[in-house]
Amino acid sequence: MPLHVFQDPASSGEELMARDSELLDLAARNLIEPTLRFYRWGVPTISLGFHQRPDVLDMGRVTQAGIPWVRRPTGGAAVMHSEELTYAIVVPALHDVSGSAKVQEFVGKAIALALSRIGVEATVEERGEPLTALPNRASCFVRTSRWEVGVRGRKLVGSAQRKLGNALLQHGSILTGNDHLRLIEFLDLQNEGTRFLLRERLTAKSTSISTELGHNVPDADLRDALARSFEELYSDFFLVSGERVSLA
Repeated sequence: MPLHVFQDPASSGEELMARDSELLDLAARNLIEPTLRFYRWGVPTISLGFHQRPDVLDMGRVTQAGIPWVRRPTGGAAVMHSEELTYAIVVPALHDVSGSAKVQEFVGKAIALALSRIGVEATVEERGEPLTALPNRASCFVRTSRWEVGVRGRKLVGSAQRKLGNALLQHGSILTGNDHLRLIEFLDLQNEGTRFLLRERLTAKSTSISTELGHNVPDADLRDALARSFEELYSDFFLVSGERVSLA
């Protein structure tokens, strides 16, 4: 099956997550082929993972700041979507038992290749980091999971998945700036000491394209590099130890 790539405009969080959910549903019914889209968020928005409790947020602070929040169809922890380009890839009829991991690997390698082409020394984390005692499940970017992308141990891309039948949705945030750090201000934490420690950890464990390059990359250039890299590596996605991943 070919990979269909779409460059979508910015929209509200509710509209963006509804569209990703719709594509996953269509894929689960085998009504679409593998689909990849890139988009930005119309306004800074907090998203929570599918199973994450809303009380992870201090709703008083969220309301006072006028920050909308949405629930993602995928798992994972909270993210402040602001200075980022988001990707979403949907794969139907994924029957191979290692299919989910292969999607993670394919996406990680494609994004790392694209970032290297615009000058970012990005690498793919093949093992992932263990959990720590800090409440790092509250924020996506304090810990790098397997096949996620970073620079010298600092996470630059956060991703999450969800399966529906034999279909898979994976989407994630490619940080172009550092406004994701503001998330810490809206978490419901025990005390300001905990907030300080988590802010320090998030700052130390994450990075962005603008931080690494010292300048902003035009949106069109980033989107083009990503699309070319995904399309170039897509054929490798069908190979698993010499055998093809089953995409019926």
